[in-house]
Amino acid sequence: MEILIVILQLAGGVAGLHFGSNWLVSGSSRLALSFGIKPLIIGLTLVAFGTSAPELVVSIGSAVQGQSDIAVGNVVGSNIANIGLILGISALFKPIKVDRVMFKRDFPFMLVSALMLAVLPLIGGPVESGDGTGFLLTRWKGAILVGGLVLMLWVMFLSMRSDAPAPDTMRDKAKRLRNIGLALIGLLLLLAGGKFFVDGAVTLAEWIGVPALVIGLTVVAVGTSLPELATSIVAMIKGEDSISIGNVVGSNIFNVFCVLGICSLIHPTMVSAQVMRMDMIIMLGFTLAATLLAWHQATLGRVKGGMLLGAYGLYVANLFAGWV
Repeated sequence: MEILIVILQLAGGVAGLHFGSNWLVSGSSRLALSFGIKPLIIGLTLVAFGTSAPELVVSIGSAVQGQSDIAVGNVVGSNIANIGLILGISALFKPIKVDRVMFKRDFPFMLVSALMLAVLPLIGGPVESGDGTGFLLTRWKGAILVGGLVLMLWVMFLSMRSDAPAPDTMRDKAKRLRNIGLALIGLLLLLAGGKFFVDGAVTLAEWIGVPALVIGLTVVAVGTSLPELATSIVAMIKGEDSISIGNVVGSNIFNVFCVLGICSLIHPTMVSAQVMRMDMIIMLGFTLAATLLAWHQATLGRVKGGMLLGAYGLYVANLFAGWV
């Protein structure tokens, strides 16, 4: 009976992700045009923050329950998966054009957020916990992270005012409301689909006996990143490159500044020495690699996508095999 429930959860999750991503991309892109907002801004904010909601819910719940390994592993693993898995698959599917404004403005935010996450826990030195030595993200450190999010949103607001395209002539309020409803329903389906899939996947992982940190870095991280994956692929199919890559970059920034920032404000979050020693460095490596690859010819082509996906495959294999 339990295995049937797990299968239904996985199937329901896939269905929710499929329909939700289609409706979210369609509704949000049309809405952006109707208000004269660049699709890139929508991808970096509304779509990115919306698809990152599973990370926020899972990490806050885990932190409150004292499961810091899952809370931190979810964010670090999701950021690695967003670049290695999602950008890799998206670029393999279809070369992605990188907006130069985005590269100059938003990629630096992603790099800074990754650096802050790698440095802030080290301030104050290691502390002892029931699970061994770790590094603490205290409330004041969480406030700094949330401050980074406020700064990013302010920059987005200024950009939206300075380089916004002319609004569409769509004056029919009914159409605008319909697109808002379509985007919201799509987002809700994405969140529900992601939750169903994660619940089923975590149950399977626990049956196999996978450690909590590995579950957070892989199963939960990939599961909560499925909305980003579905949204990015659908955006590529619809020719919305800006939404596709903006979704990934915005999600990585949101995961650090908002998800871990709020988690640490609510409850000081322990970052294990193992994460700091290996996974945090790998996250920085993927972030830097994505920036350099996007800078070269302003395009993420199939070869670059294959490199990112291959590197992610090696990372996941190492987590389970313990090579390093």
